[in-house]
Amino acid sequence: MVCIGGDVLMYPEYLFEYPNIDSQFPFYMKKKSYTSVPAHRHDFIEFSLVLEGTGTERINDTRHEMRRGTICLLLPYQIHEYRADPNENLLMYICNFDMKLLTAGPESAWGLQALFAGRENGLPPYVQVEGQAYEECLRLWDKLYQEYESALAWKPIMLRALLLEALSLYVRSSGLQDTPAAVQPEPPPAPGRSFWAIVQYVYDHYLEPLSLTLLAERFHIHPTQLSTDFGACMGIHFVDFLHELRIRHACSLLLSSELPIAQVGYESGFSSYPTFARTFQHIKGMTPRQYRQQRERSN
Repeated sequence: MVCIGGDVLMYPEYLFEYPNIDSQFPFYMKKKSYTSVPAHRHDFIEFSLVLEGTGTERINDTRHEMRRGTICLLLPYQIHEYRADPNENLLMYICNFDMKLLTAGPESAWGLQALFAGRENGLPPYVQVEGQAYEECLRLWDKLYQEYESALAWKPIMLRALLLEALSLYVRSSGLQDTPAAVQPEPPPAPGRSFWAIVQYVYDHYLEPLSLTLLAERFHIHPTQLSTDFGACMGIHFVDFLHELRIRHACSLLLSSELPIAQVGYESGFSSYPTFARTFQHIKGMTPRQYRQQRERSN
């Protein structure tokens, strides 16, 4: 059960797939008009820009207006919904992408840490840009969309560069402080450290042996408290969260390689094939072999 904007919602829709999610570059972008989108959450990042129209969005228990120049960055597992005002349509650019696109290099990882810290210090998940700032954002988002729709060489490299530039403009508009030009090696985690740092650690190490106990020891948190925090902040148990990341990796390997299915399971962080097969069936509703065959037939 989740409370959002004063309304009690029973198990809001949970989205865990989007086009290209199983590709080597899990990024999807669309330009679409909406009148309303019901409350939901997802385990990927959503980045959006309002081009036309007015409306209202609720994120967890906070409401904000939407109009031309509203940029919103939704981190994984945040519950949100939006609705256009009467006789209005919200025309938006929307990007969906995996968190790993922001943790692939040190420059982006620093920025991601700043975003997480800002959220936990009360920084809102949206900004409003006007005038010349909006025109600059619009040119950049138009270019990002044109690149996404193209079939040009080095497309993933250009998309990631443009995405990071768009995120940089968002960060500067939000008032976050500059990140130091040089960052020293990360010290051992200390008590009370940001919960999002734990989430990022799981994203970075989910292919390795990882358990709630090991994670609790690393971050100096009691396992029971960590389990509670996962449920409260993510709306999902730690093991389920870990399994979803591993199964997503397995789906990518099933499509992009000819590895034997058992090997795919081991390469995706599972210690045994039965556990992998059972988890895959539970999450995807089919066996790994059926998934590979189904995707091969559709290509």
